[in-house]
Amino acid sequence: MAKTVRRDDRAPGARPVNEVRYHGSTALYGRSGTGKTTLAGSYPKPILYLNIRDNGTDSISDVEDIDVVDINSSEDLKEIILWCHKQASKDKLKYRTIVLDTMSQLQGILVEELGEKKNLAGKKKRAGDFGSFTKQDWGLIAGDLKAVIMDVRNLPLESVFICQERVFNVGDEEDDGLDQLEPEVGPKLMPSVKNDLNASVSVIANTFIKVKVTKTKDPKTKKTTREIKKLYCLRVGPNEVYTTKIRKPKGVEAPDYIEDPTFRKLKKIMKGITEDAA
Repeated sequence: MAKTVRRDDRAPGARPVNEVRYHGSTALYGRSGTGKTTLAGSYPKPILYLNIRDNGTDSISDVEDIDVVDINSSEDLKEIILWCHKQASKDKLKYRTIVLDTMSQLQGILVEELGEKKNLAGKKKRAGDFGSFTKQDWGLIAGDLKAVIMDVRNLPLESVFICQERVFNVGDEEDDGLDQLEPEVGPKLMPSVKNDLNASVSVIANTFIKVKVTKTKDPKTKKTTREIKKLYCLRVGPNEVYTTKIRKPKGVEAPDYIEDPTFRKLKKIMKGITEDAA
């Protein structure tokens, strides 16, 4: 028979699970123009937005309390992350959310930088082309990306990792299909890094646009008009093709997707409230 552990008998540093609170972390991925940055802009303010060669801040240009830092090299990123940790250690970090947009571009930066170190400039093979890097080289890039994920996730604030979309497990034209796995859509990152990111965050969600057509018939003219409306949506529930994940209480069923997604709607699902979900 289970017994309740008294406060005086708890292990050093232990506390009841219902008293534990962690800062959330989110991986957003999807095609360009499907609302990733807009959704990130709904997270708690003030936001520190790291523009990693994405230049996609137009959709949040009218949102207050967002500071933008341009990241053009891995050194730029290391410096700002280190600054955040130093500020946090002094309890002076005023930001409540940090956004990395995009991790896919960061991977490209690391590939370029390693290519420069290997002196590939001007050669037939570009950095990242098949055979340009060894397995060890790719391991170094993956290690750097994983370190960024953990360093950012461990900051005392909400973290958002934005990625482009990629289809995995698709065979080539010569594949007979007998051994091919089902296609999987997920963040556009190296497989090992993608898996590491997916395991590290609280939410993995896919942005997409749903087209809704409404037909209206005029009673006088008998003519039918069609109104086409684009709805920005976010896949959060279990899906056979799209990688998704949302940490929530046991027994709570996540909806397939959310229309007009916001941070507040995501938090409601994580608390077991799904009234705003589609």
